[in-house]
Amino acid sequence: MAEEYQAVSRLLSLSIAQTLLPQILAITTPKGSPLRYVSIPFMTWILILMLYPVERPSHLTCLLASSAWYSILSALDVLILNPKQAEDFTLTTKSNATNKLKKIDFVSNLRAALALYFNTRKINTPKRAKNTPPPPGYYYTHTQQGDDLKTTSSSSSSSISRSRYLIRETAIAAWQYLVLDITSSPVVKTALSKSEEQQQQRNSPLVQWVDHTMIAITAWLIIGRIILGFSYRTIAIVSVSLKLSTPDSFPPLFNRMADAYTLRNFWGKFWHQVLRNQFTIVSNFITRNLLGLARPSLLERYTNVFVVFFLSGVLHVIADVVGRVPVRESGSMVFYLSFTLGYMIEDGVQAVWKRLQGPRKATSSSSSSSSSSGGGGGGGDEPEVWKKVLGYIWVVAFLTVTSVGYFEPVRERLERQMALVPWSVAEVVGLDVLGSVVVVGGVVLMMVFKIEV
Repeated sequence: MAEEYQAVSRLLSLSIAQTLLPQILAITTPKGSPLRYVSIPFMTWILILMLYPVERPSHLTCLLASSAWYSILSALDVLILNPKQAEDFTLTTKSNATNKLKKIDFVSNLRAALALYFNTRKINTPKRAKNTPPPPGYYYTHTQQGDDLKTTSSSSSSSISRSRYLIRETAIAAWQYLVLDITSSPVVKTALSKSEEQQQQRNSPLVQWVDHTMIAITAWLIIGRIILGFSYRTIAIVSVSLKLSTPDSFPPLFNRMADAYTLRNFWGKFWHQVLRNQFTIVSNFITRNLLGLARPSLLERYTNVFVVFFLSGVLHVIADVVGRVPVRESGSMVFYLSFTLGYMIEDGVQAVWKRLQGPRKATSSSSSSSSSSGGGGGGGDEPEVWKKVLGYIWVVAFLTVTSVGYFEPVRERLERQMALVPWSVAEVVGLDVLGSVVVVGGVVLMMVFKIEV
């Protein structure tokens, strides 16, 4: 039976409708309006319409699909849970407005609502997502002199040169594009797809797990970070160059890899915090308002973690379906929900260790300061080196074991692998030449722009 595909234009149209609907309702209807409640099942229907695969999956189609689920959660927030209306999106109001001015007011309010929607980490607002990294120190050391070089993340936009920002971010984005070009080349894709067959036929279990480990490390710490970082930088470059935003509106997407020595730190500090606020709002409502779980309590804590990862699992299952991975084959839900168990194991081991150590100053706050959203990585003293090493081993081991089923549906069928770049430089200059350019370019970027990994 031939598989039915949807056009990318159809997916884009539905995604735009899904994005605009809650913003329009927020600025045109009063709080408590029945239309706000009706919009949630209507948006769910739109989401169902989007659940058809595209013929050529790409990162763009993945974002369009996953944004549909995010839009529903955002609608729950701005329309029902923490309802907002027109005046909540603007700082000024107009009096004695004519019909023309009212039209302008609607457009202004819609722009403000959309700006808040796309500002997922709530940068430059009191609700800034926890563990959002500050702007790179490179910008300040090249724009100021003296002892006041160290500027906090709340610095004004004037402290970051627009031209310097665009030069640095464009150079990094160009390098990331070349890396993705190599990764998505037919040679690399074919090698990844064939390796599984070769392992099942010849390799020992030890060699297979070494391969799984290398794939997990590469996918999560390098390729996944570059894919998301490139998309983020592209949006930032366009917005800043057109003067739609200031450089300080786009702090780095990821923190340092060195922070990922616990599962909580991996998701709550190192990884991007784009979904954190929205998922936390919904999970807190479910655990505290609907279920009435006492806070603080272990039940409330891990129920919250479960809900957050469940919401993330749904988002990635939707992306899988549009990316030609059927629901029954998708490993996304199992993968993300497994971190609830991972957090329990991690917290339990840390609690036992602290009890064995007796009353002493805690060496890490990753367990005690973790938020109910499942994130972590608060302040506190850094743990000893040997504890970090054990932590890195634990994180890599857990990611390796859980990623096998997560990556399997894509690895076993070449056509499911995403197209990461629209045009290939490797086809013109060759993989060898492009590989050399990437290596040399990476070294130059680290030296010139002080890039941290």
